[in-house]
Amino acid sequence: MFGIVGKIKTYIIGTLVFALPILYAFGRIKGKEAEKNKVLRDELDNQHKVSNFYKNMAEHEDDPSTNDRRNFSQRLRNKGL
Repeated sequence: MFGIVGKIKTYIIGTLVFALPILYAFGRIKGKEAEKNKVLRDELDNQHKVSNFYKNMAEHEDDPSTNDRRNFSQRLRNKGL
């Protein structure tokens, strides 16, 4: 009986010896892709923020409250950019 169990254990261990490096490589590849997607998503969010910033600046370009330094600093204190 122990001979059969021993052979089964040997086959399981042999299978794991060959399968674990392959599983590790696939995990590394998927991890790299996930990290790359995360970086790209962050860059896209930053681009949206920048474009919204410039869009808001363009809307207030003709605002008379920003003509001189005093009014501009007041507006920054009250409303931000």
